[in-house]
Amino acid sequence: MSHLARSPATAMPDLQRPRRVVPLGPGELLVESSWGGFMVVPAFNLDVAIGVTRDGVHEAWTTRLVQELLRPGDIYLNAGANFGYFVCLAGRMVGATGRVIGIEPNPHILPFLMKSLYWNGTIDNTEVIARALAEVADEAVAFHFDPQYLGGGAVLGPTQAPPADGARRDLAEALWTADSVGQLLDGGGRWIKGMGLMLPFTARSTTIDAVVAQLALPKLDLLHLDIEGSEPFALLGALQTLRASPRLKLITEWTAGHYRHGTPRLRAAFDAVWGHLAALGYRARLVQPVLAGDGGIHVSPPMTHAAMRETAPHGDYVWIKTEEDPFR
Repeated sequence: MSHLARSPATAMPDLQRPRRVVPLGPGELLVESSWGGFMVVPAFNLDVAIGVTRDGVHEAWTTRLVQELLRPGDIYLNAGANFGYFVCLAGRMVGATGRVIGIEPNPHILPFLMKSLYWNGTIDNTEVIARALAEVADEAVAFHFDPQYLGGGAVLGPTQAPPADGARRDLAEALWTADSVGQLLDGGGRWIKGMGLMLPFTARSTTIDAVVAQLALPKLDLLHLDIEGSEPFALLGALQTLRASPRLKLITEWTAGHYRHGTPRLRAAFDAVWGHLAALGYRARLVQPVLAGDGGIHVSPPMTHAAMRETAPHGDYVWIKTEEDPFR
């Protein structure tokens, strides 16, 4: 286990200081984070929004990692931006000379992200791209998600179909209400916890390389992907950017379950990405879901290819080139 102590230049989130949580309208909360930023949060959400609203921080260990890896003037791309937690954090960190790109394909959550940038005061240095990251641009990608569990959306596979006509055609029908709650109960009336009211939508795809070219970015400094197992495909669409960004660091969500239960295409994509990143000198480490007493970060030793395929637990992984690695 490696430990990166908190940099004196970055402040610890103050979980005890008073914060503002203000209703803005039906289903909307303005939430002040423990690090001082603001977001417009969907009040109906229970996984991502609950920590921000209740505690002022989402995934304190990943928050800490982003704070340690970003510097003023950096360029940060966050895919799976949701309502903008990490985009807002980065927008404050990189400052007026930096750039932030938030990629979010879900039209039901996109308005929250857009409003968050205004309330956070980072509208000028942040771009929003309403696309799904993939290996190939300009294809239709079908998704489904549960509004109560925004962190668990997924791409619909070719053999999967969205709900039949008449079922959950809009956001209101996918929220927990007296009309919908019966679908979450078993035959004995017991609540099946975690069962979703899935709402489908379709988005267009793009690639990281295409976004970098579209915005005329010279390179990226931090690439942060939380896209529910589609990370290998997104990285295959970033090979030019990887080669053009010598100091680029990556944060990706991953679990060996994606590999074990994924399609042959996903497994081939992950193996190809591993080969490309290894050739560029990257090593992957699991970010442990805990902070050290000094506010620092615990990470695993470098993961092997076999471990990433067979035993890697669900979590965030940081990929850094050997010569840039602060965890050595």
